Amino acid sequence: MTKYDAISEKLNQIWLDGFREEEYGSCQEEGFSAALIITDKMIYCDEVGRSVDKEDVKPLIGIIEENDQGFVDYELFNTEKAARDKWEDLTNMWERLYHPEAAYA
Repeated sequence: MTKYDAISEKLNQIWLDGFREEEYGSCQEEGFSAALIITDKMIYCDEVGRSVDKEDVKPLIGIIEENDQGFVDYELFNTEKAARDKWEDLTNMWERLYHPEAAYA
């Protein structure tokens, strides 16, 4: 599923600016790349990227993926723990899928 909207633009801009928590993959090697994004409360937007009042400010927490064709997908989370748990599950799956030799090292 490809999502291109205000949220994907915000997540992608944070990623490109180097403010991601973690990153995985390479479009050249694995055919995709992904980033874990956890912002502080400086991102003023709702779940669809619209500006919100200062009292409604919350962190932007998500995982964004881009494939080698440039298609983007993301998932948002309510808590940092939920995002980090999902990230760990994804990176473990990716390691088994793309780098099975690492399991024997």
